[in-house]
Amino acid sequence: MELIAIPLVGGPAQVMVHDLPAVAGPHGVLGVDVAARTIDGRHWTVIQLLLDDDHPLFDRSLLDAPVVAEVRTHGHADCGEPVALALEPFDHDAFRRQLAHEHDGGESTTRGVLVRTGGELPPPYVRLAFLPIELAETAGADLLVRRTTVGELVAGVEAAYTRGEITADDRRALLTTIEQRHPTPAA
Repeated sequence: MELIAIPLVGGPAQVMVHDLPAVAGPHGVLGVDVAARTIDGRHWTVIQLLLDDDHPLFDRSLLDAPVVAEVRTHGHADCGEPVALALEPFDHDAFRRQLAHEHDGGESTTRGVLVRTGGELPPPYVRLAFLPIELAETAGADLLVRRTTVGELVAGVEAAYTRGEITADDRRALLTTIEQRHPTPAA
């Protein structure tokens, strides 16, 4: 389910739902903030999904359900299909707390970026996605934020691997990232 979509200009942006003509989707999505960050010498496009958890009809599953940020082109002239330039699941509060716990304990098992502001973790109503693409490279593309499922994420990784778009190491890393953010319940 699409939560929000905006055109990108290759620079920072902040779009609130009330600025958009019409947004269909769950109650409580406020908007997105798009920014560039350099972490350990690598350029990232950081997407913040802003949620209104005080809204009386807020869909509480948005706080931790699988949600992805995707930067895609409008499509190639030969096939017209949009092409994904980058796709990344958003983090969530429980995942950030796990990262913080490991960091504070000197461990490094969980894959992800730990963000703190003034020593504090972001509030649960802010979800972050770090896309491995320079912000300038997003000019003319669209940002799509959508709810997904773990099954869809895994199927996407497997399809990309089958098509030769990612290596075996990339596949393993992506599947680990999905499992760490959205663990399969124990049987």
